[in-house]
Amino acid sequence: MALSLAVLLTAQVALAARLAVSALEGDPKGKLRAQVTAALRKTRKAQVLPPTAWTQAAAKQGLTGPAAVGPSALKLLAPRLKVDAVLTGSVGATFNARLLDREGREVWVGSYPLKRGALAPKDLAALAQAVATSRPQPLAAPAPDIKPPPVSEVTPPPVPPAPPASPEVKPSPAPLASAPKEAPPRAPEAPASRPVLTPAEPAPVAADGPVGPAAPVAWVELDAESHTYGVDPSGSGGGFPETPAVDARRLPPRVRLLVGATATWRKYCARPGVASCAEYDARPEEQRQGDTSDFTSTAPYLGFAAEAEVFPLAHRASLIRGLGLTLAFQRGFAPTTVRVSSPTGSTPTREVAATDTAFGATLAYRVFFDLGSEQTPLWGHVGVRLGAYDHGFAVEEALDVPVPVVHRLTPVVALEASVPLMRLIRLEGGGRLFYQPVPGGAFAGLGKGPFLSEVRDYGTAVSSVGWEAQLGLAGDLWGPFGYSARLKLEHYSDTFTGAGTRRGWTEGGVARDAYSSLWVGLTAVW
Repeated sequence: MALSLAVLLTAQVALAARLAVSALEGDPKGKLRAQVTAALRKTRKAQVLPPTAWTQAAAKQGLTGPAAVGPSALKLLAPRLKVDAVLTGSVGATFNARLLDREGREVWVGSYPLKRGALAPKDLAALAQAVATSRPQPLAAPAPDIKPPPVSEVTPPPVPPAPPASPEVKPSPAPLASAPKEAPPRAPEAPASRPVLTPAEPAPVAADGPVGPAAPVAWVELDAESHTYGVDPSGSGGGFPETPAVDARRLPPRVRLLVGATATWRKYCARPGVASCAEYDARPEEQRQGDTSDFTSTAPYLGFAAEAEVFPLAHRASLIRGLGLTLAFQRGFAPTTVRVSSPTGSTPTREVAATDTAFGATLAYRVFFDLGSEQTPLWGHVGVRLGAYDHGFAVEEALDVPVPVVHRLTPVVALEASVPLMRLIRLEGGGRLFYQPVPGGAFAGLGKGPFLSEVRDYGTAVSSVGWEAQLGLAGDLWGPFGYSARLKLEHYSDTFTGAGTRRGWTEGGVARDAYSSLWVGLTAVW
């Protein structure tokens, strides 16, 4: 009896059905599939494969969509994954669930309401219980019935020659009278001895044991320890993990780097006593009083740029996943021309070496979204940034004429968006607003040296307005590497008041500073 009980307990574990959950139509991100998989595991009635196991196996065979759960797919994949049934269905206002056995036959059907693509706890528990009480035929059902112990007792069955002997017993009724003494050793023993029934396959054993009516062959209750049986080293079944592992490719990138080349054009003008450069230029020649400055780059400032975006919490499920830091640096070098004009004449146009340098650091918050499919995620985002921005334009110091050297250090607030259309094309755009980007400031030397002249040359005080807009394309090329190309426009308007040191700037004036930049580079994400 002890041996039979041990065999029965072992058979219970072996008979626990293995179940897979396929991709659900209308659930591209697998949210509902993961919820249902976790609920089935918690019932402890079966070994459930990881959420993506069936989908990945079907994809390797070129099976997607409804074909992945067709009869031919089930006959092909079920033996390979060693599963007894597959739960599938469609997602809409309700979850229409179907449980299919290894031959593709429908074992169970159910429909449950959804709220924001997920099941309520009550409906989730009902679904899990309904699936757990279904009756698919387990793959491993026949195996445990072949037990070594009964082999020792199979030797009595040579008694089958008894049937031919029975006709001989009938014609000789006399032995029946003498049989009472010899019959007790064998005849009563056969019907009364229950172990003799054990070779007659598991049906009588199940009927004899108390487990039979409560646990059909299809599903067997797994106790707290039994989940350790049948664990696949490859992670295809067994166990009851709380949260299944998620492929990192299905999550937003944590780090993005950009390295590329830049070309920058600059246009600058300064006019005394007016509200705009165009107003001054429209005056008659005799009314144009004071020094003016014009700066136009005939050739772009070729240089380089680098950007880094770090979102260390992007793989978390909470709202803090959108917090991150961005850094950007740009520098260009090129010769350019300068001309200063006055009522007495203009200086000759001369060529000078100039540098254009920009640096920014911001804290960012993004809301990520995936517009791709289960096989190919396409991550986009919208976000906001807050930080500081420094932009400086400088020329060689050995000059005997004034030139529009400007250094600006300003707080900045920015909006950004990235919308993927496909792996190779992503639209990117954004805008930045600078708060009082007055000239004369920089991270180093604020309020010292030549930076004070950027205001005093034109007046005693200045107020400024600045903005930036950019639009571009980006995409993935190979693995983590991609490309980025964008056009950036940056504009500043300075209004001076009071008397400046330059001739004619007795009542202030205006200055306009505009930059156009083209960025082209390679990106890498992790």
